[in-house]
Amino acid sequence: MVLNLLEILHGTLTIVFVVISIFIGLRIISRYFVLKKNQFLLFGIFWIGMTTPWWPNIISFIMVLVTGGTIDIEIYVVLGIAFLPITITLGLIAFLKVLPLTKKNKKVFFAIDLCANIAYEVYFFIFLFVDLSAIASYEGLFILKWSILSQIYFIFSLIVFLLVGIPFSRVSLHSEDPEIHIKGKFLLFAFISFATGTVLDFALSSPITYLIARLILLSSSLEFYIGLILPKWVKKILKMG
Repeated sequence: MVLNLLEILHGTLTIVFVVISIFIGLRIISRYFVLKKNQFLLFGIFWIGMTTPWWPNIISFIMVLVTGGTIDIEIYVVLGIAFLPITITLGLIAFLKVLPLTKKNKKVFFAIDLCANIAYEVYFFIFLFVDLSAIASYEGLFILKWSILSQIYFIFSLIVFLLVGIPFSRVSLHSEDPEIHIKGKFLLFAFISFATGTVLDFALSSPITYLIARLILLSSSLEFYIGLILPKWVKKILKMG
């Protein structure tokens, strides 16, 4: 199998996006050991876990370069999707820890999302062995066509992501502290960028769209890191100290 230029760019940008996102996730996790706040541990795991749908792309890309072949669709969907419900649940726990909601509303919100994640996880492992096309079908290198139910789950998860992400950023945006306020802006950009990049990636199967989506997703990782940590180099650029 010979890759064209767009496929090489696609694979390369995917590697860059995932590697940088994992590094950023680890950096966020490292804050847990300094500040002893569980949400940093959960946020770091969450951000790393949210990159798993793109791991099979990287493996396929490397395999094509090395052996000329690619991975089986069963391995593809397991690596890309099997851990996503767990990731989303951990992320929701982290967001709910800091959102200004009543305990009752937090429990209701978490219960609804948890039921959806458990339901899809059960569905996934049943049809992984019964009828894989009920999850996804392979249409070509780097391209899977997701089933209707899988798409519904992805859309639901993305809506939950925005429902907790945007209010999470608004908490910081309403602060009078300049540093916290700027964190809120970057977090808002991160959530919108990630949602936009994900929709482009999964909804439109075009090589050019994939490249644009990867660049947007890469920016979302950097924005999320800045929004949570606000590293010194960013403060210097923004002349905040």
